[in-house]
Amino acid sequence: MATVNRLRRRYDVIIVGAGIAGCATAIALLQQIPNLSVLLLERSSSVSRPFRIGETLPPQTMLLLQQLGLSESFLARGDMAAMGTRSIWGSVQVHEYPFWFSCYGHGWHIDRTSFDSWMVRHAERAGATVIFGSTLTGTQNYRHGWRVTVHRSAASTVTFETALVVDASGRGSAFCRKLGLRANKLDRLTGIFRFFQDEENDTACGDASFTLIESDVAGWWYSARLPQGQWIAALMTDSDLARDMDVLGETGWFKALVNTSFTRTRFEKKTPLSPLQVKPARSQCLQQFCGPGWYAAGDAACVFDPLSSLGIFKALRHGLLASYAIRDELQGKPDAISKYQHLLESEFKQYQHTRRQYYQLEKRFVQAPFWQRRQQQKHPGGA
Repeated sequence: MATVNRLRRRYDVIIVGAGIAGCATAIALLQQIPNLSVLLLERSSSVSRPFRIGETLPPQTMLLLQQLGLSESFLARGDMAAMGTRSIWGSVQVHEYPFWFSCYGHGWHIDRTSFDSWMVRHAERAGATVIFGSTLTGTQNYRHGWRVTVHRSAASTVTFETALVVDASGRGSAFCRKLGLRANKLDRLTGIFRFFQDEENDTACGDASFTLIESDVAGWWYSARLPQGQWIAALMTDSDLARDMDVLGETGWFKALVNTSFTRTRFEKKTPLSPLQVKPARSQCLQQFCGPGWYAAGDAACVFDPLSSLGIFKALRHGLLASYAIRDELQGKPDAISKYQHLLESEFKQYQHTRRQYYQLEKRFVQAPFWQRRQQQKHPGGA
């Protein structure tokens, strides 16, 4: 990690956000143009944030890791194999969707903090500079590109200059907000979750290698085993309904968990490890994904429903696509911006179609508000 006093003041590319999308963009760019100067500005003070939501990577993620030159390093991490998803959705029967039919093999249950740190290390090894504790406070477009001002955690303000900016700052879209762009929000989905510890750490149990999705009248439940014998259980519902049902507190949340048919059995002998946490999970997309000298990638561009299990996959893919667009723009190709815009528009349109189809498979709770919104409206429940 670099110190501000040793930094140059102009970079070829500045990436706002050193998460997965930002690091993937940096890695892919420096693969193609090794002498490029790339700066990643990360708001948090470090990558090490406890109790981050873990994630199951689908098998096809390996294709993107190969393109980034990270596949061997990733396999050496030894992440726990994920064998597929079991779903109670649309009926009381458990439907199994195993990964072993995929040509890429199994997926992986990952520790997000560990994975994010691994991505930062590879971005730095590729030649990028990473600064933590840097909050974007201002942007100015001028004839040579952009002036980007950040507030440092040490109470100092620094201005950098760059030809190109990538907004990879997450769903808050820090850079794009400075341009006056706002996200179109499709729903009010919220995740209410906590972590558990399995003292027995029983990796031999076949059920542990599957993610479980269970719909109920309030919304749906997600549960999965994570590394180090940890588990996560999350209730996904709309923010206004969560308040009405009183599931934002531990008593109401545990009551809702006990009322599930299958999810509760995974946690009967597990010990709560963290306080209850609440995170926004709504689907949204920016009004515009790119423009002259700037690109949005990952959740800064658009956010998928966690039901898709494509959050990290999308972040890696956007990093690759943004790097290709930036390379083309630097080479003077006139269609660089329009091509990137079209690719992300098409991706989000397909995502919306798939999302509607899947939610409309559940007919048992059509009178409940959560499901009414997703049955009756093309774009359910605005925020």
